Amino acid sequence: MTTSANLVIDCKNALGECCFQDPRDGALWWTDIDGSRIWRMDTDRSTTSFVLPGRAGFILPREADGFVIGFPDQLCLANGDLTCYTRLHDVEPDLPQTRINDACVDPYGGIVFGTFDETPEMEKRRPVGAVYRLGKDSTLTRLFGDVTISNGLAFSPDGSVMYFADTPVGTIRRFRVGRDFSSFGEIAPLAGSEDAPGLPDGGTVDADGHYWSARVWGGCAVRFGTDGKVDTRIDLPTKGPTCVTFGGPGLDELFITTLRRHHSDDELAAADHAGGLFSARPGTPGLPQHLCAL
Repeated sequence: MTTSANLVIDCKNALGECCFQDPRDGALWWTDIDGSRIWRMDTDRSTTSFVLPGRAGFILPREADGFVIGFPDQLCLANGDLTCYTRLHDVEPDLPQTRINDACVDPYGGIVFGTFDETPEMEKRRPVGAVYRLGKDSTLTRLFGDVTISNGLAFSPDGSVMYFADTPVGTIRRFRVGRDFSSFGEIAPLAGSEDAPGLPDGGTVDADGHYWSARVWGGCAVRFGTDGKVDTRIDLPTKGPTCVTFGGPGLDELFITTLRRHHSDDELAAADHAGGLFSARPGTPGLPQHLCAL
């Protein structure tokens, strides 16, 4: 099945990312990394943006008031109106070329996140980053390394499988996870670099356990069936989808963030809504957002 996404907010994000619907109040949140802003869309579709003291690779909700935010080289707690920040951990202080990128709350109340080699010359980027878990007791554990651009983090409905993609490599990897990360090991990948257009960016899992992937430079979001084949495709009028999440009252609307950078003038003229928030109704609902137990 192929369908098209519709523009929801023409927010013109430089690099929209890490979207989620907050189960505490139904608002949709996402970050514009390069704009150093967080965006919020309320249930009436009105929006607010918050200026940050730095770039945020992710924002995720807590069981308590507020959020966990991943700034380039540190994890912070933030209050509900994003005016106060408390440092939790420095991340890769010995690697000035990396920053914190994609993340998700795991089913056990921790946060899994990865890093990104943002060396300006793309051809010089190397797999020096890693994927980490911030436990609900604030401990920080390195899960694995050899990562260039971490993305696509999501969990199966029962929490036993974690998905991950290193964007330039293109493979959507899978890991078997024991309860509260008592065990962790890689299993066969879901899909390879040639199985969908573009490259894998952010990901999510629907209520049927199928994996959705935002395909940056491919102009679409796709759903992989359990056989690793694409069975649903949602096309966008811009080449840069970056992240996907389910929202709306019934969690039946797939929201898609996009980016505006890395477009030529001609491309922006042809796709003026690049950097906007889009959505589609794919016919299968998503899963409720987990809350971080910190």
